[in-house]
Amino acid sequence: MSNRFEGKVALVVGGANADESQLLGFAGLAGLEIARQGGKLVVGDIDDEAGNRSVNKMKDEGLTADYVHMDVTSDSDWVNAVEITVSNHGRLDILIMAAGIPDSGETIETTDVDKWRRVMDVTNLGMFLGTRAVVDPMRKSGGGSIVLISSMMAKVVRDGANAYATSRAGMTHFARSAAVQYGSDNIRVNTVLPGWTFTPFTANAFDEEWAERLAKRVPLGRVADASDIAGPILFLASDEAKYVTGSELLADGGVTGWIGPMD
Repeated sequence: MSNRFEGKVALVVGGANADESQLLGFAGLAGLEIARQGGKLVVGDIDDEAGNRSVNKMKDEGLTADYVHMDVTSDSDWVNAVEITVSNHGRLDILIMAAGIPDSGETIETTDVDKWRRVMDVTNLGMFLGTRAVVDPMRKSGGGSIVLISSMMAKVVRDGANAYATSRAGMTHFARSAAVQYGSDNIRVNTVLPGWTFTPFTANAFDEEWAERLAKRVPLGRVADASDIAGPILFLASDEAKYVTGSELLADGGVTGWIGPMD
């Protein structure tokens, strides 16, 4: 087992699905790999059942992991999660923020204001509160890595994803702003922009026929699985990316670089 994260403490938010007997989320898999590679892990999520199940599986494997209930739109939940992390493990080095919700699939004119606000709050308010909560303990630890999970929808759009695409684009610019502000503290802030991926988030949308249709639009010829996205997340979280900050790491199989099939 690699010890790439030996001595590191990570808070993974939106990473409850890390149980390999279930459909994996890429943030959950990234958290699992951090723990397997020598790190200590705290998982924050609103899905207490999945979160506790995942953490218990990790403990059965001999890994160091805790679970904390978290609503990313709650400032007090962020403060509590960070306090628990530092209290239990003495430091905080890595934040992976992967919470998000989909659009309603409506047009701009028919989108309900409360639904728009909810998407923005979970994604953009969540990343703001999270970054604000972790920078002080990271500063005390000598630096850290904040990885915000955006989407290729920050670069391209589709019908019915107005709020989602806008919120994901906001993440990339926020990361640049935070990277500039906290660079002198050795705190790196980057975004990962996943493409179409099989996860619990997309399970209801991706049947086999739909996945085959999407694969024709992907230069690499397939829809991603969780490991395809966890790899880039782990790179940015690790010291291998110690000179990388304010960046957008596209993990979309080439979709946004291609005009698409011509037949």
